[in-house]
Formats: sequence, C-alpha cells, structure tokens
Amino acid sequence: MNVNRLTFSLSPSSFFNTSQKWRKGDLVVLLVAVILLYPVYYQEPFERQFTINDLTLSHPFAKHERVSDTMLFVYSFVIPLIAIMLILAIFADPRHRMYLMYISILGLCLSVSLTTLFTNFIKNWIGRLRPDFLARCEPKKGLPIDTLFYASDVCTTKNRERLLDGFRTTPSGHSSQSFSGLGYFYLWFCGQMLTENQRISLWRKILAFIPLLGAALIALSRTQDYRHHFLDVILGSVLGYVIGRFIYSRYFPPISSPLPFKPLLDDSDVTLEVDVQPAQGAEIEPLTA
Repeated sequence: MNVNRLTFSLSPSSFFNTSQKWRKGDLVVLLVAVILLYPVYYQEPFERQFTINDLTLSHPFAKHERVSDTMLFVYSFVIPLIAIMLILAIFADPRHRMYLMYISILGLCLSVSLTTLFTNFIKNWIGRLRPDFLARCEPKKGLPIDTLFYASDVCTTKNRERLLDGFRTTPSGHSSQSFSGLGYFYLWFCGQMLTENQRISLWRKILAFIPLLGAALIALSRTQDYRHHFLDVILGSVLGYVIGRFIYSRYFPPISSPLPFKPLLDDSDVTLEVDVQPAQGAEIEPLTA
C-alpha cells in the first residue's frame, strides 16, 4: 500500500490535515520544549578533571553580570515580541494581520525555546570548565601543581549549585539565546520592511542590523564577565543564529523574495502595492503574489 508522505494518508478532517496552516503540530513541539527546559538544564553536568595552576580557569567570579539572566530574557525575547506586535499593528494588512502575528510570534517562541533547550543539553554533556571555575571551586591549600583533580576531591565551596554551573561553559547560553531571538527578529524585520528591495533606502537595512549588533554585544559581555571563553561565545552565537534562521525559513520566504512579509502558508490575496509614479515613458511592473 502506498502512503502519502505529506498527509500519511489520513482523512482530510484529521488533526494533521486541518492544522497545517496554523502549525498546531509546532505548538505541541513548543509546549514540549518549554516543559523540558528546567529538567534538562538542572541535570548534573559531566565533571571534567582540572589542574589548580590552569590560568584559563583562574579568573575572578563576577558577582554582578553585565547582562543578567533576567535581562537576557528581556533583550532576546520580550523586546522582539513587543516590536513584532507594534510593527504589525501599524503596517500589516488587516486581511492577514492576525495570522501574520500568530506565525511571527510562534516562530520567535520556537527559536528561543529550542535554542535554549539544545544549548543546555550540550552544556551538560560537554562539561567544559568556565574561566572562573577555580574561584567557584575554592580548592584546598597546598595542592600540587600539574596534577589532575576532580572537583569532589579538592573543592571546598559549600555552594554546590554554583560549582556545578562552573562545568556549563560550552556553548554560551547568553550568546545562543540572544542570537536566536534577535537573529530571528533581524530576518523578520528585513522581510516585513522589504530591506532587500532595491527601491528601499539603506536606513531600513541599518535599522534591521541593530538587533544583531545587540546580540553580539551580549555575547561579548560574557567574556568580559569571565563567564565564558571566546570559543564558547562563537559556538553559541552560530548555534543560535542557525536555529533562528531555520525556524524563520519554515514560516517565511527568503528576505530577498518579491513578497518576503507574507507567511508561506498564508492563502490570502495580499500583494505588494507599488505606489511610485514611473518616469515619463517608463513602466513599473507591479509586484504580485
């Protein structure tokens, strides 16, 4: 028996076939990802050996971070979310505003949550030590140098949670989360504001680039706080942007397409109206869906 690969030969009234436009299956994925975030992060990481004279692990522990976890959530999720709603409230065609807002926000939520989940999972499996690990560990006095130790054998700190977090440096969560949220928003803004259209002024592209600049500054702040090595920041940034771009491409056409602002499964008849008077003797071909 041949099975339709797209519909699995289910009836037209099945949940799968009636939910394609509204991506209800992706909502289930989002819910599962959010539920798994907490237990995945707090799994005990792999504890690598270390030497007490390793200078790359000897940086001080910063009590006050330049970008806290709360502010990271605001920068990478709350601000893009508010910006999406404001932009669509002003510019979106009423005929597809609700669907466009739904798809845009779903993409942002998936980008940030999946990136955070994947990042935390990798962190615990790699178990690489943070630059401030020895300050977290507070090793015993008089230990020999150039000798490998386990944390359970030589660390005297009473703050076990902070110690275990010292094994979660690769990749950088701040970097991946900021680039997943702000990177997704960069692509979304480019699509909605037609930044790749040759008739559009450069200032729109520059404005769209600001979220990426913000993500880069957040990522670099982790090296200034000695929470991460530069490699952690690079890997986290690439991971976040790749996932953000993947999620965006599921819902929207490329930003260079004729109608980059229209979701892929939007069946409305929205077109791009070119309100420009042609030069004498010239014609401007209208852009249509």
